[in-house]
Amino acid sequence: METKTRFTHAIVVKGQIWREGRLLILKRDPGDTLYPGLWDVPGGSLEIGETAEQGLKREALEEAGLAISKIRPLTTWSYGAGDQFEVGISFRATSLSSEITLSDEHTAFAWITPDEIARYAFPSNLAKEINWLVSKGWHL
Repeated sequence: METKTRFTHAIVVKGQIWREGRLLILKRDPGDTLYPGLWDVPGGSLEIGETAEQGLKREALEEAGLAISKIRPLTTWSYGAGDQFEVGISFRATSLSSEITLSDEHTAFAWITPDEIARYAFPSNLAKEINWLVSKGWHL
């Protein structure tokens, strides 16, 4: 009898992508089940066979049309609601281009400075993480 592997958590990657002191943010579709209409950074679930860095590169390309480099891990986190559980890794990365090709998952984008962060509605933990990175001077 074959046993089936049961997974309890998705592995999710998120990327703070900085270019010339500005952070790329994406506005989630108002119809999303998770954080509808809030601003976010590129990211998503890993696919089978991907490393975290490969998954983040794929997500940045799919969601924003960006090639990214200088990928460095920042934090880890977990989230759970109902029967959906995630373990996440947040990264800091850079992009040589500011040209965005937005996916259907998002309705708008912006490249913002640290002074503009408070003007946008983010999931609370993401806002804290962005401000923490800026306080360390790692956005430069």
